[in-house]
Amino acid sequence: MGKSKRYGFALPAVLGVLALTSLACATVWRMQWVNQQLLNAQFHQIRNQQIAEGVMALAVTDAQTRAVYPSTAQDRDKLQLRLGAAMCQAGICAPKTLVNLNAEQWRNLIGQSQQVNVADLPIKDITAFYWVEVWLNASASQPVQASPFVYRITVLVQENPPTSASELSKPQPHTLVMQAIWSRATETSPSIQWHSWKLLA
Repeated sequence: MGKSKRYGFALPAVLGVLALTSLACATVWRMQWVNQQLLNAQFHQIRNQQIAEGVMALAVTDAQTRAVYPSTAQDRDKLQLRLGAAMCQAGICAPKTLVNLNAEQWRNLIGQSQQVNVADLPIKDITAFYWVEVWLNASASQPVQASPFVYRITVLVQENPPTSASELSKPQPHTLVMQAIWSRATETSPSIQWHSWKLLA
């Protein structure tokens, strides 16, 4: 009788230990999964930020070399007339008033952006766009022949959504929007000065 009671208590005890072990394993697995998701998100954020910085350099070269960018205040006035009600065209912007758009509003302006050539991007599952706003430089009237413009570049980098069922298990696509302000030291200076940058999303 005593032995059967001991065996009767042993079975629930073993089952309880097994249940606690299973719960502990499930908790550890969940923590590992959460950590993996966080690491994936950090990886994508860092990678997309590096790509956005590269696109910034492309946009600067574009603004310095493309003839369609204004070179005088009068050219900028003509650009504003050509844009009409639109804020930008092919990534060139000359807004009449300073507007600080959020990331979603820039996404809605992709039709007015300049898309980066796929060959200029380091990986194939990324698309990138940019806008260059041309602002009159308030210090351009100083004696030192300062550049007549200050530029604000906005870059949007987004990962392409999965294209096949086998890719559906991958992390969801990420989008990053970065913005920076720069100018030339003088009107003819080949070098530029970065003033600020920030992430919008």
